[in-house]
Amino acid sequence: MSAGLAAELCYTGAVRLRPSPATLRRYWPSATLTDGTSRGGGYMVGFPELTAPDPIRLLVSFGRPAVSQGRRDLAHTRGWADAAEVMAGVTRTVTVTEIFGTSFAPADRVRAFTAVVRTLADDTAPVAVWWPSSRLATPPGSEVGVVNVRHHDVTGRYVLDTLGLGPLGLPDLQCVCGALPPEALSAYLAATASSMIDGRGLKAGDVVPGLTPHQRWKVEAGPAFAAPERPVLTITPDGAA
Repeated sequence: MSAGLAAELCYTGAVRLRPSPATLRRYWPSATLTDGTSRGGGYMVGFPELTAPDPIRLLVSFGRPAVSQGRRDLAHTRGWADAAEVMAGVTRTVTVTEIFGTSFAPADRVRAFTAVVRTLADDTAPVAVWWPSSRLATPPGSEVGVVNVRHHDVTGRYVLDTLGLGPLGLPDLQCVCGALPPEALSAYLAATASSMIDGRGLKAGDVVPGLTPHQRWKVEAGPAFAAPERPVLTITPDGAA
């Protein structure tokens, strides 16, 4: 599992990186922005409410613009028709990373991290955001891409899975479609992943509601049907092959 959340804001030209504390406060009123670029570092955002007993404070950092590391795998970027064209023109990136995140609840981590990504998107006008852990590209201003629901054909079975819960200390999810509509099942996995981030416990041996209230679906431990290898919970619909 990754140690923390990460995102790359993507640009097709020069980047003027001057984040505004006022913009940041729109997303998190008490957040503090520290500029360390004059000392050779980057920017650091602190969240006073998110302090562990140690005490450790949740921090999100981002550095100066860097040359893009080349093309990214967009095979599982769905719903954005222009993704390949936009990403092909990317020449610069700004990387946002989380520090000390594992000490805090997943929902708080996502909310804090999102505040920084949205601040930079407002202030620097990227053309896209790349989420390495979920292998997903999103347009700026769209929903956060911490978790991606992927579609696969695995040895003749149509499989859906999530990618991106691992950095939050949570298992990813997977499901064989069988006769169920993929888009409905995709929304189901996305909603289940969101509820796990919000604190819902899910473990092997549980039985959960399906697409309708009367359906009862079993939850079992992995292995993952599709790469990468990682902790996965398999949700088995009624009558799935």
